Amino acid sequence: MRIFFGGPLTDLKEKEKTKEFYRRMAIVAEQNGYEWFWAFLSGTDPVKNPEVPSDVVYETDLAELSKSDLMIVYLGEPTTGTGQEIEFAKEHNIPVYLLFEKGKQITRMVLGSPNIQEEIEFTSEDDALTKLDSLLKRLKIKARP
Repeated sequence: MRIFFGGPLTDLKEKEKTKEFYRRMAIVAEQNGYEWFWAFLSGTDPVKNPEVPSDVVYETDLAELSKSDLMIVYLGEPTTGTGQEIEFAKEHNIPVYLLFEKGKQITRMVLGSPNIQEEIEFTSEDDALTKLDSLLKRLKIKARP
């Protein structure tokens, strides 16, 4: 199975801390036998790859999402691009799982999307990774023939 990870990348408050959290999410996916895609690790990072034209970022991200079995979205900060990806996932019947801090106000527009399968609230990054690990184990069991 393949995961498309989504989350804010542009104008992050704590760039390195957030991206390290994203890397840790990818490790959890690998440990559970999943393939994955994170845009910032694949040549379209807004900081490391500012020379990549916007249309290439758009096409690359959506092509990668279309090859994925599910989408896991971190909603730690506002993100227009991730909202577009969630809508693309809906149009292509790709299930979406939301991950966000307990008490965080999430827009009802995202929460109302019919392809949202689960909302995972967490209290710390370690809690988030534990819950992500549990989710991936559950999904792997459900996917078995």
